[in-house]
Amino acid sequence: MSARLVLSVLVPFVAGAVQWLLWDYVKPYVWFFFFPAAFFSAWIGGLAGGLAGTVVGALLVWYVFIPSPFSFALDAPAAAFSIVVFVFMGGCFAFFFDRLQRALRRADEALEALRQRSAELERSNRELDDFACIASHDLKEPLRGLHNYASFLQEDYAARLDDEGRRYLDRMQRLVERLTALIDRLLAYSRVGSKELPMEPVALDTLLDDVVADLQPFLAEQGVGLVRATPLPTLTCNALRVGEVFQNLITNAAKYNDKPEKRVEIGCGATEKPPVFYVRDNGIGIAPQHSDSVFRIFKRLHEQEKFGGGTGAGLTIARKIVERHGGRIWLESTPGEGTTFFFTLSGHPS
Repeated sequence: MSARLVLSVLVPFVAGAVQWLLWDYVKPYVWFFFFPAAFFSAWIGGLAGGLAGTVVGALLVWYVFIPSPFSFALDAPAAAFSIVVFVFMGGCFAFFFDRLQRALRRADEALEALRQRSAELERSNRELDDFACIASHDLKEPLRGLHNYASFLQEDYAARLDDEGRRYLDRMQRLVERLTALIDRLLAYSRVGSKELPMEPVALDTLLDDVVADLQPFLAEQGVGLVRATPLPTLTCNALRVGEVFQNLITNAAKYNDKPEKRVEIGCGATEKPPVFYVRDNGIGIAPQHSDSVFRIFKRLHEQEKFGGGTGAGLTIARKIVERHGGRIWLESTPGEGTTFFFTLSGHPS
């Protein structure tokens, strides 16, 4: 017999002793202490304890307190009815607490499983991050060697090579540089998903000032006119990563544009909750069937050499950063007229 069951059975005896001592004050109410006793028996012992405590309590009241003390005689139908009601209520208490305890046990088991899963995921993220760093270093080392040897050949043996040989060397160097860039972007993508993002209130207007200042030489070279349509709020986020989102979107808006007068507009629907930020351009646009695929890593819609090249990872990283902030990113576009990228961040304006 478990300790909980024993305690559940003892509770009605305690109630009976207290009621016996105070009988002169509670005499009309024979169940005064026994309904709470049935409740606590069920709370302590669940279904079995609650039923046992209820039965013991009913027998005690029947034998000691119902008229004709110290006998199991029933002098009135009301006495029998009261016993039935008490047993029914005690059974309800027992059933309720049994279900409650089962639910709590399941919740505890689920919480423990979640803790274990979280610990495994954290360990897996650390291992993945370590692997990405090691793999990046190990893969880039021979690429650096190839690039250096190609440079040596161009410098020392260029006179001995014909035009086709020099084109091969140029092509080799570009491919090495591209593969190096792909490895760097893949490493950056893995770190976005595995590193903890410290959050703090960030004045996004000031953040955007810094991003635009960094991009100013590129924007000037591309002939892009940048418009700040609305002020941006102060939001709780990771400044470094959100700056990267703006940088990727502005860079893409400037690159994928064949208009004589290139225009990029940045703004925010500040009255919306959460605020919806946008980066709009008047560029080449994106066909509707590609509105999802552009967010896939290394997915390019054009040939490698068109629109300034690139790795095809910028939008993937931007989406990952936005999702890490509890937001979402999407686009609206008309081919030949331009594209607008929208995104939200879950931080509340400070």
